[in-house]
Amino acid sequence: MGGLFDFVQGTLGSAEQYIESQWSQRMVQIAVYSGVVFYVLSAYGLIDVVEKQLASLGLKVGKDGTRALHAVIFALFMYFGSRFILDPLVARIHLKDRHPEAGKKM
Repeated sequence: MGGLFDFVQGTLGSAEQYIESQWSQRMVQIAVYSGVVFYVLSAYGLIDVVEKQLASLGLKVGKDGTRALHAVIFALFMYFGSRFILDPLVARIHLKDRHPEAGKKM
C-alpha cells in the first residue's frame, strides 16, 4: 500500500514542479492570459451588443467590422493587461526571482 501512495505522491509532486517551472516562462504566462482574454472578448453576446452599440452610433460595420474592432480591443487588452496586471501579479507571487520584471519597483 505504501508503494502506491509513494508513487502517487511522487507523480503529483513531479507534476506540480513541471507546472511551476512552465508557469515561470513568460510565453506560458502570456499564452494563458491571452486565452482568458480571448474567451471573454469572443463571447457571441458581447459581439452582438457591441455591434448594436456601433449601429446606434450610426456606424454600420457588420460582423466583420465588429470582429476587427474586437481584434484591436484584444490587442489593447493584451498590451496593457500584461504590462499592468499580469507582470505585477507574477512579480508579487513566489516566482519573483525568476520573472523578467523581478527587481523593478512597482
